[in-house]
Amino acid sequence: MIKPLLIALLLCCTTAAIAQPVTEANASNKAMKYLDEGVQRAMAKYYDKALISFQNAIKEEPEFVTAWQYLGDTYRNMKNDSLAVEAYLKTLELDPDRDAILYSKLAESEGNIGMYEEAYEHMVVFLQNPDVKGDLKTKAIKLRKNYEFAKEAVKNPVNFNPYNMGTEINSDFPEYFPSLSVDGKTMVMTRRIDDVISLGPGDSRKIEQEDFYISFLENGTWTPAQNMGAPINTKMNQGAQSISADGRFLFYTSCEDLENGYGSCDLYYSLKIGNIWSNPENCGTIINTADWESQPSVTADGRELFFSSGRPGGKGSYDLWHAKLGEDGYWMEPENLGDVINTPYLEQCPFIHPDGKTLYFASEGHPGMGSADLFYSTRDENGVWSKPINLGYPINTQNREISLSVSSNGTTAYFSSDRDKTLGDLDIYSFELPPAVQAEQVTWVNAIVTDAKTKQPLKASVQLMNIATGEIVASSNSDPKTGEFLIVLPSGNDYGLFVQREGYLFHSENFSLKNVMPDAPYLIKVGLQPINAGEILTLKNIFFETASAEILGVSEPELNKVVELMQKNPNMKIKVNGHTDNVGAEADNLKLSLNRSLSVKNYLIGKGIDASRITYQGYGESKPIDVNTTENGRANNRRTEIEILSI
Repeated sequence: MIKPLLIALLLCCTTAAIAQPVTEANASNKAMKYLDEGVQRAMAKYYDKALISFQNAIKEEPEFVTAWQYLGDTYRNMKNDSLAVEAYLKTLELDPDRDAILYSKLAESEGNIGMYEEAYEHMVVFLQNPDVKGDLKTKAIKLRKNYEFAKEAVKNPVNFNPYNMGTEINSDFPEYFPSLSVDGKTMVMTRRIDDVISLGPGDSRKIEQEDFYISFLENGTWTPAQNMGAPINTKMNQGAQSISADGRFLFYTSCEDLENGYGSCDLYYSLKIGNIWSNPENCGTIINTADWESQPSVTADGRELFFSSGRPGGKGSYDLWHAKLGEDGYWMEPENLGDVINTPYLEQCPFIHPDGKTLYFASEGHPGMGSADLFYSTRDENGVWSKPINLGYPINTQNREISLSVSSNGTTAYFSSDRDKTLGDLDIYSFELPPAVQAEQVTWVNAIVTDAKTKQPLKASVQLMNIATGEIVASSNSDPKTGEFLIVLPSGNDYGLFVQREGYLFHSENFSLKNVMPDAPYLIKVGLQPINAGEILTLKNIFFETASAEILGVSEPELNKVVELMQKNPNMKIKVNGHTDNVGAEADNLKLSLNRSLSVKNYLIGKGIDASRITYQGYGESKPIDVNTTENGRANNRRTEIEILSI
């Protein structure tokens, strides 16, 4: 019977024999020749040939640990992480203490192919080495956080069913950076196509060219995407575009424009008038610098521009910035979005939702699944951004997810991907966002402004006002060719809309979105009345205390419009007409309407309008313009009018 001590000694000797790797010190000459040959080829970046050399070295010496390590490095350089993992694991099996950096390389390759549990464990081992310091340690800690997040995210996947948008949008070429108008009827995308440039007589060269393509939703189907053509598309690359909410402005990136540019890539814009896009304009030196500016996104009110830039003053590689439009119509100095959003690493591809407060963006700095993930953050009333939320797995993967736009309903997202079967290299997909990262739903007013008499389209100024605060939250102009305008209405407030043009009475509307979101957008026709005697202007944003003639403060913006109208027309005389619904006694309604019209007269006098220019009358319930059987009808009948007596 063999004694226990002898067994232990035999096991020790056996283990030592197995664990002894082959190194440069004891490898055969032939194996060393292959190893040296592989190193030379790898240094020259002939990775395919280096691979053969290291494999030959391993054939000569199956436990040649150095050859296994270099084989792993070569696979890693060739982006073949699966085989790199096998080679690194074999290296560490032969010599667990050979080189601490092997654990980091192994972890990165495992992370690149979604082996997050293993990547996390191996990165923890790497960080336990006391020699890991400085930038190497900083990077390792960042990756460990990524793997820690990712291994849990994979266990708790979000619902994700991407839908390829088909041949109308996608082609054999790559499509990316989809952006939509707020009504969801216009989509602009970047497509990378093949082009040919002339180098001289009889000499040309094939190149890849980025152009914008546009598609329209008609009867529930997207039209085949068409090249937007000149003047927007040129022989240079255009990309990373953002179409405005109303579909009339296009902000985008153009690079290497030596004639009009200021840096490597600049931001430009073009305006659509009728069906014609204007010549592009550089956004100027306030927005653009000698550094890289790209990937713009404009708020629905057109008053803020978000973009990614490498300009001085950032937190790291590329940061997210935003600029506000000044009262003079020029962009103000851009501001960095700060430490909550930006990291020492790369942030890019901002998309500000039409609700004006939900931001989607790509980041390499926040914990995620891979090299770049998509995130979500919201801005409160004080302008403070919430901690970014990763959109989750499998929306984000170990691959690079960088571009996302979200529809006005806050739930449908559009992005570009090469996953599954695509028509080309990259296709555009749509999918439903998880509830936790959805934006707020918005609606909009889509209107056509015409002359009430001639029915001809008019260019007019449009203002949207928060009734509670009196703040102008959006301003625009109707298209001079078509008279159309579109204004976005975020949820949660009551809004007053004012449409005005010199020589015409202004038009007003009000929309209450405080407690309910309408089932459909507001589609209205605005017929502006020329300023003539006999015309009647209905004031739709004048409010009184219930059963009282006391004017509520939220009425002041509209009353001030009347003051402005009379100041611009100093000979104008008016009559203020008051009307009620039929609720209550007829005599009481008549008295109430008279007192309310008097209150309006007194307000105008208090603002400096001569009393001799204003008369007033109450009609009670005698002149309804709608039924009194519904709340909406009664609300229409409760109205204040300005009747033009003379001009």
